[in-house]
Amino acid sequence: MKATIVGAGGLGGPLALALGAAGVELVIIDPDVVETTNLHRQIQFAAADLGAAKATTLAARVSERGGRAKGYKLRWLADDADDISGDCELIVDGSDDPVTKFAVADWAVARGIPYVIAAALRFGGNVLAGAPGTACYRCFFEEPVAAATCAAAGVLGPIVGAIGGLAAALALALAQARRPTADGLGTLYVFDDLRVSSEPRIVRFSRRAECSACAQRPQEKVA
Repeated sequence: MKATIVGAGGLGGPLALALGAAGVELVIIDPDVVETTNLHRQIQFAAADLGAAKATTLAARVSERGGRAKGYKLRWLADDADDISGDCELIVDGSDDPVTKFAVADWAVARGIPYVIAAALRFGGNVLAGAPGTACYRCFFEEPVAAATCAAAGVLGPIVGAIGGLAAALALALAQARRPTADGLGTLYVFDDLRVSSEPRIVRFSRRAECSACAQRPQEKVA
């Protein structure tokens, strides 16, 4: 199994370390470098990494632990996605950009491959796992909207570990060709405030008839 991880920060770190330890070959994409403000929540980096590319540094951490990973200091764009991720069987987004999340999900739906989209902000976040034939990310959220980022609004350090852990568990289930439970696909796990409760609010939804992403999915893969 080969997978792309989009984002090498607070969510990308736990995702890459977990998937790499499970034997998944990784392509890690992130345009940023390590900064001092990252260190409290991005456990894959240390002070010695300041100024280094996040993607290549995270790939090195995965390799140090016996995994296989390559990192690329660039932004994941739909126009280049086939070149970057065309041979991958799974894609996972842990970026801090709504537009990128939609692009990743739309690309995966159109090519009929499974995907996981994870987000974290302040004291909570959400995770969605999708696969051919299920309701997709755009079915629920419809369009990107302007939103606060971790850089602007902050995120509590342990939050990314908790949400990244769930995202990794769902991604591993997909990578091992065993779908998550029936409720796990086409379901959004929402953590409103992990300081209050570790139990997610579970939002189940159906495919949206006018969804532009679902209209592009391979017809033979629709359940």
